[in-house]
Amino acid sequence: METILRSKNVLINENFIPADVVITGRVIDRIDEYGKNSIAVDLGDKKIVPGIVDLHSDAIEKEIEPRPNATFPLQLAVAELDKKLSMAGVTTMFHAIGFEENPKKRRSVDFAIKQIEEIYDANLNHLGVDNFIHARFELSSSEAVNPLKEVISKGMVKLLSLMDHSPGQGQFKSLDSFKNYYGKYYGLDEEDIKAVIDKKMNKNEEKIKELIEFAKEHKLTMLSHDDDCVEKLDTLLNLGVKISEFPLSLEVAKYAVNKGVATGMGAPNIVRGGSQSGNIAAIDLVKEGVCKYLCSDYHPTSMLQAVYRMQEDTSLDLAKGFSMITSTPAKYANLHDRGKLKAGKIADIIVIDDSFIPKVILTLKEGESIYNGIRGFKL
Repeated sequence: METILRSKNVLINENFIPADVVITGRVIDRIDEYGKNSIAVDLGDKKIVPGIVDLHSDAIEKEIEPRPNATFPLQLAVAELDKKLSMAGVTTMFHAIGFEENPKKRRSVDFAIKQIEEIYDANLNHLGVDNFIHARFELSSSEAVNPLKEVISKGMVKLLSLMDHSPGQGQFKSLDSFKNYYGKYYGLDEEDIKAVIDKKMNKNEEKIKELIEFAKEHKLTMLSHDDDCVEKLDTLLNLGVKISEFPLSLEVAKYAVNKGVATGMGAPNIVRGGSQSGNIAAIDLVKEGVCKYLCSDYHPTSMLQAVYRMQEDTSLDLAKGFSMITSTPAKYANLHDRGKLKAGKIADIIVIDDSFIPKVILTLKEGESIYNGIRGFKL
């Protein structure tokens, strides 16, 4: 079956041009000259772009527990979030599943494994978008190593990030900032906080090395998290890290890029105008050209809005902004079959109406409509 989408604004090679996008089955067959085909779905001047590729989001946590102690079944949460992703134009999602013991945030090794197994199974059977796994390993969580190795060996994990949330470095420069964060957001008392600190400061270097070597054997892309100095980044690069997520300073971001390392920042940081934890504003890295891609972090609908916000705040070309949520993250995740509107790529495509607040009005996954927000419209 052939479907042809026509628009005056089709994103081809980081330029918006008039074109006909010809879809055959699950792939893009070809890009034709605008108006060449006698029968086409004419979308006027609405923008046709590749589906969004999100390398890091823990939105599933809010779907499971939207309010403290108000929890929903995991199976339902996964299915409902999948529908929301299609509406947000996210056709490839990497769920960032935390491996650490934090009962106040419903994080534990056992629950992480349950989430991975449910997402993996649901993705094979009934979900609309591609739901993949980005495992977030807290370096102090040595008890997570063996369970993580098991799900990696089964092909359930595609990305692995190394996180260190101990006080005195990274996101928490001081002990007071650590105590304030964990006390305020997780409702921990002094005794609870002390137990968390003792846990995070106690790292088993041999178990960390064991997991890293296992990840390399299984050709997983590894990421670092909250890099605060070039010395820390160098250590992680020597371990095999290829992507620096959320670098905490312009200096570190520039150093990473000069080393050939990808840098990713959170789209909500762009949309809100700054970091929720008081770290560097992502827009500052965009202005310097050292933010290479965006992820949703915790808010998938921010991905699309961030593209337009970057254009507004930095005059970044809109097409370049879209590459930061499509082709670039696809490349870094070694997903070479998507991220561009090009012959042979899978037909993950979204249509955007930006006449007011930009919104996705149509989402195709492998050539099939999984979200249609155009009243009275049928493919």
